[in-house]
Amino acid sequence: MKPSQLNAPVILGQAVAIFCSVLLAFAAEQWRDDFNERQRANDVLTLVKTELEENLIELERVTVERQDRLNAYIAAIDELIETGQYPQDVPVLLTPEITNVAYQLATDSGVLSSIEPKDLLVIARAYDALASVEANILFLNNRNAQIRFQDGEQYISGFIYFSNRALNNEPVAIEAIKKAIATL
Repeated sequence: MKPSQLNAPVILGQAVAIFCSVLLAFAAEQWRDDFNERQRANDVLTLVKTELEENLIELERVTVERQDRLNAYIAAIDELIETGQYPQDVPVLLTPEITNVAYQLATDSGVLSSIEPKDLLVIARAYDALASVEANILFLNNRNAQIRFQDGEQYISGFIYFSNRALNNEPVAIEAIKKAIATL
């Protein structure tokens, strides 16, 4: 037998072993990448859930006093009309501090694409409801910047308008957030 023939099976065996090792290394690398991606997605979704929980606490905090403040604004405008003097005890307007940074991170990073469409819709509805609450705050800020010291009656009526809108928007947002938290 020739020496080259004797080495052929050994060389073939070594080549197969090297090929299998390379395939195994690629598979391990892919598994590690997938694991890291799933972990990152879970971390971002945890941030979204935490953000929603904090937004829920904030909305519930301001909603508790909303009707009382609305009644105080109505009484203040009545006093202004009766006396012609701007009331001294007009309560401070409560506006919730809402964030959507984690949701934006989830959107920008593509993490949301890993969520089931029906669950994603529930989460998106919560942030859409939060956007309505934020739009109400922006409306009030823009309106008040225009009329702040021009007309006391218009100024207080802006508080009444804001409070009425908030009494509609905030409960909807609270329910949507609760559903999204349950989904996550």
